[in-house]
Amino acid sequence: MAVPSLAIDSETAKRITLDPWGVTIEFRAADEKVASEVAAICRKTLPSLSRQLGLASVGPFQVFLIPDIKAYEQRVGLALPPWGVAFAFPGHRLMLIDVPRAANAWNTLEKVIPHELSHLLLAERVGSVRFPLWFMEGLAQWQAGEWSMVESWRLMESVWGNRSPSVGRVVEYMSANEDRARDAYRVSYAAFQYRFDEHMERLSEFLGEVVRRADFGEAFDAYWNESETQFYARFDEYIARKYGTPLMLFQTEPLFTLASVLFVIVVLRSWFRNRRKLKRMEEAERERPPGWE
Repeated sequence: MAVPSLAIDSETAKRITLDPWGVTIEFRAADEKVASEVAAICRKTLPSLSRQLGLASVGPFQVFLIPDIKAYEQRVGLALPPWGVAFAFPGHRLMLIDVPRAANAWNTLEKVIPHELSHLLLAERVGSVRFPLWFMEGLAQWQAGEWSMVESWRLMESVWGNRSPSVGRVVEYMSANEDRARDAYRVSYAAFQYRFDEHMERLSEFLGEVVRRADFGEAFDAYWNESETQFYARFDEYIARKYGTPLMLFQTEPLFTLASVLFVIVVLRSWFRNRRKLKRMEEAERERPPGWE
């Protein structure tokens, strides 16, 4: 499916070109603030993202700021996730940004833009070789620095509640509602981190193996000495073992346990503090003289 250009009137269109990256950001004058922020994030993150993937240079691609994403979807026949802020189309060397959502999610752009850049740069690195979705989304989250203690907790909750997909079923969950999609994102990150834990410096080398063999599965088997299927089984067992029981709160790393305990303490302290404050207010109210204003 062809994704057409933004088709802004040539007299009103504005553009920012990021050299030496060959990245062009196209937008309306009214959206210049968002465009400038996107440009700043690209300039800041492109060098490190490219280096992590082993890219010596980046081919040209375009970023379009869309003022009305629904109208755009109808015009070009797209059906984008309603919770997304930006969307990468690696085959078209294109990123779309929903301007209203970007403006409302200003504090998240530092994560969203690198995430989508990761998809574009991975395609630049490996060409037309197809990658499993868990790898692409796990890599993008890792490069964007999106993981947090909160995400670890939510992954644990989804495993407890039997909502978490196996790594082999991530694709099925991505096209579902937002909650299920986010469960799939968390599993994708966990699988990527599990595979490359203590081996992140080998990421570029592994991608080079994929390019040489022109097949992700063959490269995975040869490089890691296990098939994708074997890795899936080993990872799913690891997740079940790590997150499958509420007792894991006391079995995982001290930092996670300590953070969880501190969180409970903070909540309780805040509750007791508010109760004491309310009690003092009630006592002061009772001690006021009659008719006092």
